[in-house]
Formats: sequence, structure tokens, C-alpha cells
Amino acid sequence: MVSKNARAHAVAILFFACATLTLLCSAPVIAQTVTGTLQGTVSDMNGAVIPNAEIIIHNVDTGQERTLTTNSNGFYVASFLPLGRYNMTVSQKGFAKVVKESIEITLNETRVVDVTLNPTGVTEAVIVTSEAAPINTTNAEIKGTLNTQEIQDRPVANQTNFLELATTFTGFQENPTSGQNNPTTSSGSSINFNGTGTRGATFQINGVNNDDSSENQNRQGVSLATIKEFQVITNNYTAEFGRGYGSVVLVQTLSGANRVRGSVYWFHNDSALNATSNIFNPGLRKPVNRRNQFGFTTGFPLIKNRLFGFVSFDRTENSGSNVYTRDVFLPSERDPANWFKQTPSNDTPANRAFIQSVLDRFPSNLIPNDPRTARTFVGEQHFSFPDRDYSGRFDWNPRSSDSLTGRWQYTRQIRRPFDVIIGEQVFQNNKQQNIGLTWTHIFSAKTVGEFRYGLGLRTTLADVLAGNNTPVIRFTFSGGISGSIIGNAGGFPIHRFQTDHQFVYNFSTLFLETHFFKAGTDIRRQALDDLADNFSRSFWSFSNNCNGKNYGTGFDAMLNGCISTFQRGYGPFFTENRINESNFYAEDNWRVRPNVTLNLGVRYEYVAAPDPRRIWHFSRTSFPIGLFTNGRRYPL
Repeated sequence: MVSKNARAHAVAILFFACATLTLLCSAPVIAQTVTGTLQGTVSDMNGAVIPNAEIIIHNVDTGQERTLTTNSNGFYVASFLPLGRYNMTVSQKGFAKVVKESIEITLNETRVVDVTLNPTGVTEAVIVTSEAAPINTTNAEIKGTLNTQEIQDRPVANQTNFLELATTFTGFQENPTSGQNNPTTSSGSSINFNGTGTRGATFQINGVNNDDSSENQNRQGVSLATIKEFQVITNNYTAEFGRGYGSVVLVQTLSGANRVRGSVYWFHNDSALNATSNIFNPGLRKPVNRRNQFGFTTGFPLIKNRLFGFVSFDRTENSGSNVYTRDVFLPSERDPANWFKQTPSNDTPANRAFIQSVLDRFPSNLIPNDPRTARTFVGEQHFSFPDRDYSGRFDWNPRSSDSLTGRWQYTRQIRRPFDVIIGEQVFQNNKQQNIGLTWTHIFSAKTVGEFRYGLGLRTTLADVLAGNNTPVIRFTFSGGISGSIIGNAGGFPIHRFQTDHQFVYNFSTLFLETHFFKAGTDIRRQALDDLADNFSRSFWSFSNNCNGKNYGTGFDAMLNGCISTFQRGYGPFFTENRINESNFYAEDNWRVRPNVTLNLGVRYEYVAAPDPRRIWHFSRTSFPIGLFTNGRRYPL
């Protein structure tokens, strides 16, 4: 039983989709997240409907078949069909058989194929091939879709950046600030349609949740070579979809078939192909960096018409160096005799020890060499950013009434920049896994059920390369080119562990001849263990104007023991969050007349208030010195 307090803090959305009268010659709407639907009406030459006509739907690639019959209104519907090409055979006594070939079933679409049967003797058989998909007349969803060929035809530099595909669709908006899709920053996602912002989208891979619980973005990427269909729904969702106020991003991956098929790719970027920007530094040596991304996919049969496999491998080697620009200390300023010239009263052994500890972070070979200012150094910074992505999938059809699909994906990203000034860089070690299992069972020609389980795992580790006790220090002054970033950001280290369990069940049935009813539930249990620091390492800021005196630069202010600002955060910084979420929906698509369909839907979402379990102890880093400003001593 949920307490009143829990209900008060829960994010519960209850909406009833207004009835929509749609004048169309097709039958009800059916929303799917990993499959598609084939439906239509069988009639004779005069337009009279034909009941009890036998329909056999055959998957061209896997040999899977489904048999059903039309109802008293001549209507048929085949829901939860795996994506692919199908041949459909329609027959009835007294009529010539009709074969419809190469019917493409696509993601989250209802394909309407009406059939006209001629009496026996007029013609023996009719074969229709390669019917073009008609305009969507079954619902009001606004969405964009790309298939495998369209995805491969797009020039995308990073083959694991599947979100880049969304820029193709109408309504996509560039974000005003950068940094999206970064697991270590609270910047949201680059998926921004029709002004819904960077935090409104929700993501799925093969119907399994792919949401990041902390950053409001996708939890894991997908290799473009493994995608069968990519879809973004931007408006007018059916009751099956919810959770996000923005777009719904769906990815359906490739599977094996009776024929062995695959792909091999290699993408090479090389700094040797780039021009040198030497406006400010004529003759500057161009840094060398190379990026190689390569991989393969292959789908294959294990047991013909029954069991299929699909595997993928993607590897990126990205290393080298980039131009590095920083404002640094002058050689003369390393001499302790030149310290505290303007503020002798701050000359203490503790302050001298602190200043020396900061100077030691600047290698002695960092000598200004840029004509823009007397303090600017330009050189190179090395980096190594390897990525790995592996996936495997199986599809098993043990009998005509059952199909089982399982998929596993593992992704790893290493981000290792090398320090020039000690303490500036952050080492990232990120890992994601996604496991999904879908079981579809045909109870009868009119009733189908689908169960889905998903497990999502995410590990995000970001640590200051020189140690998580590195203080955050900034130097600012008018005319500076690029200040050092000792300590990087105050939000590091980040140690984030996410575990998501998802249980989905969808049930659909055709009843009373004119009603297609669908209902389902999506239960999620999420655990997010999160260490996110907030300036526990202390934040020191030195600027040219300090304590009413102009020192010229922030460097000179520090050498005279004057702090502009000081911050320090205190714990706890570690939380264990447990989030329970329950979603329910029901849809009734009532075919009032052959050309009028009434679509009704209701959805209820309940998200319990997060249950934080805090660890209240935390290790505090202490420094043996302090600096004076405004007469106060700030401990480190």
C-alpha cells in the first residue's frame, strides 16, 4: 500500500486520449515497440466482404509462418510480426488464390493490405509483387524512420553515434550549448524536437529501456551497422508510449536469417590530411593523431527456419596529440626571491609551501613561446581514446505459435588524456551492457501476447588523473589566452553504477468483430549508486583584482598570497537511490463503420519517490597550509 506522502511525491500521470474520428478505409490502430502489424480486408470483385478466408503469412528471410482467418466482416489482423519481408497467400473456396509478395513490415507500423478475390474460372491465381507502402492512415503519430540502407547511405563520421541519425527528421533542433550525450555531465541529450529541450526524450533498443537514470540521455550507444530500423516519434503517441514529454527514440537491430549475410567496414581519419593553422605560430609542427574505426557484422542460420544468430564487433583506436595552449608562470616567477613583493605581510612558511606545490605542477619546460602574450605556451597534449562495442543476438522459433529473441550488447569507452600541467585532466572508464529477452506467444488467430525482460547496466568512472585529492585552482586576468584548469571540475570524481530491471507484457485480441483491444504493463526497478563530488577538494580562484589591489594577473596574486575566492564542499557525496516505476495502458480501437475508426486509449504512470540510502562518512583531504585574504585564514 502506497502512503499518502509517497503519492504526493510520485510523478504519476493519468491521461485519457480523446476519441478521434478518422475517416479511413482501413481498420484499427495497433502500436508496437519492436514489431509491426499487417492487417486488411478481404472482399470479392463487387466489394462484398469474404469471411473465413484463410491467410498464410510467410517470412521470406526466416521461413516463419502464421495462419489466420478473416472474421465475419472480412477483416484480418496479424500483430507482433517481426520486421522483414513477407509473402501473403489468401484463399477461399470458390475463389482463385491471391499471393501478395514482398510486403515490408516495418518498426511500429501497421501495414494495411486489402485483398480482392476473383471467382474461380475468372482467373486461377493472382500474384502481386513489391507493393509500395502506402501513406500512414491508421494513426496520427508524427514520426520519422530510417531503414538499414538509408542508414548506411548517410555519411556519419562515428559509426557508434546513432543519435546523429535524428538530425534527418523534421522538427530537430540544434542545442544552444554543447556537451550533450556526455555521461559525466548533466547536459541531457542531443535529441531535441519541437522545443521539448534536452531532457524530454526516452530511448529503447529492441523494446528494452535505454534511459540514463541520472543524466536524462541514452544509457548506451548502438553501432550503425547493427541497426535494422531507427525511428523517432515526436508527437501524438498512442497510449503504449509515455514516460517522456519529448521524443520517443526506437532502435530495432538486425537479426540472422536463412542466408549468411554481413558487412565489414573501416573508417580512417588522419591528421596528415588536415591543414596546419599557423596564423599565430608560423612553422608550428602539426600534431599527429589518427582515428581508426573498424568492425564487422554477420547474421547466419543455426537451424534452418528455426534458429538464427547475429554477432557484431566494433573497435575504435583514437590516439595521438592535439594543440595545447595555456597561460603559464614566467621563469623568473619560479624564483622564491620574487614572491610577496607587493604583499610582504602574507609571507609565511605555509604560504610559500602552497605556492611551491602549485609551481611544481608546471613542468620547467613550459616556457612561454606564443607571440600573443608574454605568458602563453603552445605545445602538444597526448591522448588515447579507445572504444569497444560487441553484440550478439539469437532468434528462435521452436513452433509456429512461439518465437523467442535474445540480445546482449557490451560497450566500453576509455578516455585518457595525458597531463601537461599536472592535475588538469580526468581519466574516464565507462562501461555499459544491455540484455533483452522477448517471448511472443500466439494464443489463437485473434489473440497474441508478448513478454519482455530487459537488464541495463552502466558504470561511469571519472577520476582526476593526478589523484582525487588535487585542488581546483584557477588563474584569471584581462588579456589571458587560455588559463590552466588544475583540478578540472569540482564535480569530480564521479563513480556511478546503474542497474535497471524491466518487465513488460503486452496483450492484444480481436473481439466482437469490430474491436481490437490491447493492454500492457511496463514495470521498472532501478538502482543508482552515485558518488558525485562537489568541491570537497577546495576551489581556489586567483584574479588580478584581489582585496582591493590590482596585481596585474592572477599568477601575481597567488605569488603574493592573495585569494579572490575560496570554496569547499562537505559531504555526503555518495547516495544509493532506489526507484520503482509502474506503467499501465489500454487501447480499444473500435471499427464503428468500414470507413470510421474510433481510437480510445488510457495510460497511467506511477513513479515512486526515490528511496535514498546515504553513506554519511567520507574521507576529507587536508592540506597543512592556508592563505590570507581580508584578514581571514582559509584552511585547505
